[in-house]
Amino acid sequence: MRIVFVSYAFWPPDFGGELLASIERFQSLAANGWSVAVLTSGRVGFPSHEVQRGVNVHRSPIIGKSRFGRLLRRVVFFLWVCWRVILSRFDVLHFGSSGAIGPISSAISTKVLLLLARLKGARTVIVHSLADTEQSAFDIHGWKGFWRKASFSGFSCIVAVSPALYEGLRTHFPNRVTLLPYGVRDDVFTRSPEARRCLRAEEGVEDGDVIFTFLGSVCSRKGFDLLAQAFAELATDHANWHLWVVGPYTREQNQNLDDYEVTQVTKPLESAGRQVKFWGRVDERAALSRILSAGDIFVFPSRKEGMGIAPMEAMAVGLPVIIARIPGVTDLANIDGETGYYIPQGNLGALKDAMIRLGSNESLRRRMGLRGAQVIRNSFGWEKHVEDWMKVYEGDAVTQRRSHEPARHPTPKS
Repeated sequence: MRIVFVSYAFWPPDFGGELLASIERFQSLAANGWSVAVLTSGRVGFPSHEVQRGVNVHRSPIIGKSRFGRLLRRVVFFLWVCWRVILSRFDVLHFGSSGAIGPISSAISTKVLLLLARLKGARTVIVHSLADTEQSAFDIHGWKGFWRKASFSGFSCIVAVSPALYEGLRTHFPNRVTLLPYGVRDDVFTRSPEARRCLRAEEGVEDGDVIFTFLGSVCSRKGFDLLAQAFAELATDHANWHLWVVGPYTREQNQNLDDYEVTQVTKPLESAGRQVKFWGRVDERAALSRILSAGDIFVFPSRKEGMGIAPMEAMAVGLPVIIARIPGVTDLANIDGETGYYIPQGNLGALKDAMIRLGSNESLRRRMGLRGAQVIRNSFGWEKHVEDWMKVYEGDAVTQRRSHEPARHPTPKS
């Protein structure tokens, strides 16, 4: 099977959860003997062609560094991709992003690529990984919505990563949507007691200290402002509590961040001083697993997600989780009261209550963490995830509703 992945953004240097998940999946497919080629934008300091763990990465020509040059680079990228698609032999075109500016140009460029793929008899696949708004999984209102729907309408298969996204898409594309949640690299994200002890010792964390961990971009969409306020208010009375923030917090680390917004959402933590550590963006997966393993509780009060994979990675290494409930999106893995707690979106009081309950009860943390790791192994393992994606690329119908014991929703109390 031969796959071509078209995406203006690619890691490195660009950052994004769906992008990183796709790259890891492509590398696993390459290890299984599949041919995977990536067509992405050229960047200064990166070669025009390289092989990353079996995946052939091709980058378009670089045209200037000025604002006009960057705009021209997007045009060149689109024309270059069309040329490469015409010349290439492939079975599947997996579309990531075109680099187009605005919904109209995006729709037109997407339609052109889909036409070229169809002329070559190839299947076309796209992933919908993030709700358009907090109220709508797929927003078709207004002229932007019209062109967005036009972009999606030509794909052979649209993969939704959560039930909420699946239901939102199925209304508009009833015969083309597949539900396929993310998988977790359970071969990488495993609990290592020895690594945990070593890292905590390196960071001067005592045996009785409690580490709350956050993984994601530091921004209001991820609910970091809520977490910062909650921890700042609790830190004074809990001197042995720590907050480890793992993820981008500058535009250099994530091109989508706003430096002013980061300053605002982190401001409450100034009073917590040395109880807070910002790790920044951690790209190496084993290093990320080691940091998560050293923690005690994972907190993820996000306001908008596709399917939050960060809490699942934390569960895989044995951490109980505190997650903002976004029905059908963040409630796939966590079992409320057994592997962690859900809180209502934006509810500071509920977040603090959950943090106090887990932070003050080591045996509860251990029990929930073990149960969470079991859920991930049984329902979200990486090998099964890759096998399901093979079926998608081959044209088999796959609608995976990962099953675990039905979630219950007690309200955590301090």
